[in-house]
Formats: sequence, C-alpha cells, structure tokens
Amino acid sequence: MLSKTFGFWALVLVALITLSAGQMQSSQKREGTSVLNSPVDEHTVVRFFYQPALGGYFHFPLVFRAVEESDPLLNTAPMREEGRTAYISPPEMRELVERLAQMDLAWRESDVVEALGPFKELQRAGIGLDNMEIFVGCSKGTARTTIAPKTICKTLTPLDNALKSPRAVWELQLFRLGYDCKVPGFKYDAYPDHI
Repeated sequence: MLSKTFGFWALVLVALITLSAGQMQSSQKREGTSVLNSPVDEHTVVRFFYQPALGGYFHFPLVFRAVEESDPLLNTAPMREEGRTAYISPPEMRELVERLAQMDLAWRESDVVEALGPFKELQRAGIGLDNMEIFVGCSKGTARTTIAPKTICKTLTPLDNALKSPRAVWELQLFRLGYDCKVPGFKYDAYPDHI
C-alpha cells in the first residue's frame, strides 16, 4: 500500500515538474520575442490616441520617440505629421515601455513593423473613437492595446514617473488635461512654444 501511495505521489510530482518546465519555456519564449521586451532603439515609438465621439475639437496623438542624449531634439516636443512628438532618452523610453508592459492591459502583438502615418489617417480609419489606443512600435514589430475613456487618468498618471525630460512630462500632463484628468500644480505657460 505504501509503495502504491509513494508511486502515485511520485507520478504527480513528475507531472507538476514537467508542466512547470513547459510553462517556463513558453513564458521565456514569449518574453524573448515580445515587442514590449525588445531593446529600445531609434525605431522605438509609443503613441497615445483617443478622439472622443462628442469632442469639441481634435485631440492630436501624443507620440514619444527616443533620441540620444546629445541629440538637440531631446526634451523638445514639436508638432509632426504623426502628432505631438516628445523626444526622450533611450533609458526613459525603456522605462516607459516597461511600465506599460507591467500594467494589466490586453496587448495584441505582431511581428509586422509599422511606421506611424499622419494623424489624419487615424481619423479616417476610425482609430481611437471608442477607446484610447496605445501603440508601441519597434524594429521587432508592434504592440497595441486600448483603454476605456474612464480609465485614461488612472492609467496614464503613473507614467509621469517614467519620464525625466521636463518637456515630456509636461506634454503627457497636458495630454491628460484634454481628457479632464486632474494635474495638480500644472503650469500652462511653462512652454510657450507649444502651439
């Protein structure tokens, strides 16, 4: 009787170890090929876009791009064809993408590399009408998720801490203000070049 009980538990233990090893390999494979875990380079981009159906004005997408510390674009945020583009350092981009990856969001990943098109194409495609779209692109592919409008403030506010460039933080806060989020102490006149 004792040997049958021991045999049963030994079989259960072997099954659990095998299952656990398979899950670890599957998890490692997912992490290794994940867009959200890819190294940051000059192709890495993060875009936030939401156009409320009853919005009184067009909400331009907010785009983050990584540039080297010596690049004169660092800590700037010009309006580009793809939207308001805030330039941040590679470590900031890595932190931004990591924080997004750690959030409880349902990401859809693809190994298809996409360049951001003009923001006008977003309107025509109907992107961002029901929910905010968060897009992460890199040289390994793309990752997309959406968040409900009622969760915009809660989801985006913690991202301030991922950014060190004052202009990038300011742009993210201003972006949230467009969706009625509270940003205590926000200085509207900090960057008069923002048009």
